[in-house]
Amino acid sequence: MKTFKPHHHQFSTLFFFLLFFPFLNSQTARQENNTGYTCTTTKNQTNHYPCQSYAFYRATSPNYLDLATISDLFSLSRLAISKPSNISSPSTPLLPNQPLLIPITCSCNFINTTFGSISYSNINYTIKPKDTFFIVSTITFQNLTTYPSVEIVNPNIVATNLSIGDNVVVPIFCKCPNKIKNNSTFMISYVVQPSDNVSSIALMFGATEKSIVEVNGDKLYDYDTIFIPVDKLPILKQPRTVVVPSSAPSGNFNDGGDSDD
Repeated sequence: MKTFKPHHHQFSTLFFFLLFFPFLNSQTARQENNTGYTCTTTKNQTNHYPCQSYAFYRATSPNYLDLATISDLFSLSRLAISKPSNISSPSTPLLPNQPLLIPITCSCNFINTTFGSISYSNINYTIKPKDTFFIVSTITFQNLTTYPSVEIVNPNIVATNLSIGDNVVVPIFCKCPNKIKNNSTFMISYVVQPSDNVSSIALMFGATEKSIVEVNGDKLYDYDTIFIPVDKLPILKQPRTVVVPSSAPSGNFNDGGDSDD
C-alpha cells in the first residue's frame, strides 16, 4: 500500500489532538499507512462480492447517542440497526460506548490502476464545520476507515480545501467471507482497541481464534480495522432498559452497560 502524509491544514488539527489526546499518536501512524484492503472480482475468487456485512460501532457523546443520528450517518433506518444490535426500541436513547452492529453492503470497488480494487462499503457523508478527512475517519467513523482511503475514493475533492456541504464517499472497510477457508456467514468489521487480544476478540464475538488469525494474521495493531468471521451474529448485551428477551440469536458479548445478571 502507498503511504500518504497528512496535508498541511491537517497538521494543525493533528497537533491539537496529539497534544491533548496522546493515544491518537498510534492512530495517526496506522492511518497514514493504510489506504484500504485489496480485493479481486475474478471468477476464481474465494470471497464473493458483494455481500452482507456488519460494522461494530459505539455510541459516542455528544453527537451520536441516539439511533436516529447514527442511522442518518450510515443512511439506514433505526430498525435496521436496533434489530441486529439487540435493542428493543429504536427510539430508546443510547449510553456512551453502547455497542452497535451496523449492517453494510460490502463491495469490491475499482479505484484506478495504481491502487487496483479495494473492499469497502460506500457511505455518503456531508462535510460539516471543522471537518477534515482525518477527523471524519478517526472520530466520526471511529477508524472504520482511514483518511488516505477517503482521499483516493474521492479524487475530485481537494482534501486541503473542504467546504461545508461537500458530499464525499466514506469507504467503510469490510470483507466478504471466504467460503473455502472459514465457511463463515458474516464478516464483522471491528477496530482493535489497546486492551484487545485475539482471545478476547474471539470471545467477544463468538468466533474462533483460528478463524480470526486466518483472516487477519496473528499480530493486532491498535486502531486497525480487522474482520471477524462469524456463523451468526453475537447478541450484544445492552443496558437493562433496552435488552431484548433471550429469544434472539445466541452470542457472547459483554459490553455497553448493565447486564441482566
